[in-house]
Amino acid sequence: MSPRDRERGVVLLIVLFFALLLVSSVATFTHRATIDAMISRNRESAARAEALARGGVRIAKALLREDALRDAENGEALDSAGEDWFRIREVPIETDFGGTLRLQINDAGAKLNLNALFATDEGGVLDERTDFLLEELLEKVIDEMPVAPGEKLYDTGQLADSLIDWVDHDSDRQRGGPEDEYYQRQDPPYTASNQPLMSVDELRLIEGFDAKLVDAMRDYVTVYPYAGGGGINLNTAPPHVLALLYYDDGEDLVLAGRKTVRRILEARKDGGLICPEEQSVEGCTPIREIVTNAIYPPPTFRSQVFSVRAEARVGDVRRVVVAVIDRSEVESPQVLSWVVR
Repeated sequence: MSPRDRERGVVLLIVLFFALLLVSSVATFTHRATIDAMISRNRESAARAEALARGGVRIAKALLREDALRDAENGEALDSAGEDWFRIREVPIETDFGGTLRLQINDAGAKLNLNALFATDEGGVLDERTDFLLEELLEKVIDEMPVAPGEKLYDTGQLADSLIDWVDHDSDRQRGGPEDEYYQRQDPPYTASNQPLMSVDELRLIEGFDAKLVDAMRDYVTVYPYAGGGGINLNTAPPHVLALLYYDDGEDLVLAGRKTVRRILEARKDGGLICPEEQSVEGCTPIREIVTNAIYPPPTFRSQVFSVRAEARVGDVRRVVVAVIDRSEVESPQVLSWVVR
C-alpha cells in the first residue's frame, strides 16, 4: 500500500469517526428533546388533573348546597342514598380536553360518630352506655379483622377505657392512676388530648391502639361532626354499620342483629326511607316499627358533614383530592379538611 493510500485510509477513519460522533450527538439531542417534551406534557397533565380534582370539590359543595336549599324549601329533613349528591358517583364527568372526573360524596352519618359517644350531662357525667358500646364496637371490629387469630391480642375493656381517658376532661384514668403516665414514657412524650377526636388517625396515639386496629375501624367509624352530632344515619349507613345500632331489646343492651338490619334494608328498598317517629312522609317507615326502644346514640336522618373524593385523570396522570365539607351553614358550606394525593 502506497503512502497516499494510507493517508486516504486515515482520512476515511477520521471522517467515519466524526460522522459517528455527529449521529450520536443528534440521537442524544433527539432523546433529550423527547424526554423534555414528555416531562412538559406530564406537568401540564398533572396541573390539569389537579385543577379538575379541585373543581370536583367545588361541584360537591354546589350539589350539597342545592340539596339543602331544596329540602328547606320543601320542608324535608331526610337524607338518603337517593339524593343527587349520592348518585353522581354513577356517572363520570368528561372534559373537552380529554380529562375524566369521578366524584364520590359520602354522608359522614353512614358511619358511627365516635365523638357523639362522649357527650356529658349537665354535671359533666358521661353516659354509662358509652363504655359498653365502645367494648361491643371494638369486639366486633377485632372479630372481623382479616388477620390470624394470634394477631388479635387486644383487651377491649382497656381499649375502651383508654379512649374515654383520651377524650374526657379530667387527668385520671378510668381504672385509677394518672392519665398521662403511659404517654409521658413515649419518645417523644405527649399528653392526652382531653378534647373531641379530630381524625380517625388520632386513635393511633391512644394506649393499646395500633395501626392494624385503627385501619380496621375506618370502615365503621368517623369523627364528624366534632361536636353536637348524632349517631348513625339509618338511610345511608351500609349493613355492617347498621349492625352497630345499640339499644335495649327488652332484656339487655345489644347491637342490632341480622333480623333488625335486614328489616331496615327492606324498608329502604326502591327509594323507601326510615324516619323518626314524629315525622310523616310518604313511603317512610318510622324507626319505632323496627326498633321499639331508644337507640344510643340517637340515630340521625339528616346530615351536615360529608366526605368527598374527587379523582381526576388526564392522560396517564391521576390526581385525587379528598375533602370534608360541612354544610350546616347552608348558604356557605365550609371545607373542614383538604388533602391532595
